Amino acid sequence: MKRILFLALVIVSWSASGQGTQPLKKKIEVKGLAEKEVVPDEIYLRITLKEYKDGGKNIAMNQLEAGLVKAVKQLGIAEKELTVDNIYGYNWNWRKRKSDEFLASKSFRLKVKELKFVNDLVDRLDPRGVNNINIAEVTHSKLEDYKMELRAEALKAAKEKANYLLGSIDEKLGGALEIQEIDYEYQPPVYARSVAYDAAIAESKVGYQSELEFKTITIKSEFRVVFEIE
Repeated sequence: MKRILFLALVIVSWSASGQGTQPLKKKIEVKGLAEKEVVPDEIYLRITLKEYKDGGKNIAMNQLEAGLVKAVKQLGIAEKELTVDNIYGYNWNWRKRKSDEFLASKSFRLKVKELKFVNDLVDRLDPRGVNNINIAEVTHSKLEDYKMELRAEALKAAKEKANYLLGSIDEKLGGALEIQEIDYEYQPPVYARSVAYDAAIAESKVGYQSELEFKTITIKSEFRVVFEIE
């Protein structure tokens, strides 16, 4: 009798504790992804100029920078697209410790729409005063617009996936309970490939213009969505 009574007490206690809880909802969790490849129309070049000695004379940074600004204007690029990126310096011969032995380097960022500007720019610069030219960053002017479009597509993809899966087991899709964006912290790719630059290239002046497009960049949007099952 004691054992039976104890069992009954346990059952009653469990039933009472469950009276105030809501019934569990049936749910389905899916992910929706949308992506798009675009050819970048904003290319940022990093151009590093360096002071050098021509015989016993220092070719100063002011002269080299003026040549860069002039070349940019000749290409029809607005001067506002050229900005200072960094400044460096070192002693040509530290033992002498003379001011005229200090050689400076200065890097700039130039925004262009197409890579073809690089060839013309190289032709207009003093080859001895250029340390290197590389592609610092690529992106697209409509990046945010594309991301908004992809968000909508990703959510639709999630709903379609949930509908398809539930249809295979004769269940009906309800409303969304949770929506979470998976943040890729999108950063356009950075390329450190230097553009070949030496005296032989500068003297050739072939004026070749490449018709090749820059490699595409991929923009993604992904959501985790939890739907109720009716």
